[in-house]
Amino acid sequence: MKKFFFILYSLLNLFYLHFLFRGLGKKLDILRMKMLKLSGSIIGNNSVVREKTFILIPDNLEIGKNSSIGSKSEIFNSKRITIGDNVDIGSQFYINTDNHKFDDLSMPISKQGVISKEIYIGSDIWIGARVTILSGVKIENRVIIGAGSLVNKDLESGYIYAGVPAKKIRKIS
Repeated sequence: MKKFFFILYSLLNLFYLHFLFRGLGKKLDILRMKMLKLSGSIIGNNSVVREKTFILIPDNLEIGKNSSIGSKSEIFNSKRITIGDNVDIGSQFYINTDNHKFDDLSMPISKQGVISKEIYIGSDIWIGARVTILSGVKIENRVIIGAGSLVNKDLESGYIYAGVPAKKIRKIS
C-alpha cells in the first residue's frame, strides 16, 4: 500500500503544471504531504515538501514540525535522513546518504559499491538554495548555510557557513 501512495506522489510531482493548478498551491501541498505520510515518511505538523522533489525511499525520511523543503530538490536516502523542527530549505537542495568506495586499487571505483551513512539536520536551521549535503553529516541546531554551499563535514551550532566546501563564516548574532 505504501508503494501505491508513493507512485501517486511521484505522478503528482511529474505532472505538476503550475499554470493548470494556479491558486491550488496550498491544497496541493497538503495532498503531497498526505501521500508522503501514507508512503512511510514521518512528517510533522505544518511541514511541507514542495513540488517536483524527488525522494528515493520515503520510509527513510523524517521531518519535524514547521519545516519546508524547496521545490525541485533531490533526496537520495538509502539510509535515514532526519530533519528537525523549524528548518527552511531552499529550492534545488541535494542530499545523499551514499558515497562510493574507492580503496581497492585493483578494481574500478564504479564496481566497488557504496558506503551509506545517515544524515542528521537539527532544528532552527536555514539552508539556502542549491545546497548539497553529503553522506554522514551532522548539522547541529541553529545554523545558516549559504546558497550553493557543499556540506561534507559536521557543522557546529550557532554559526553561518558558506562555500565549497562549507566553511565557518561568523557567529549568528
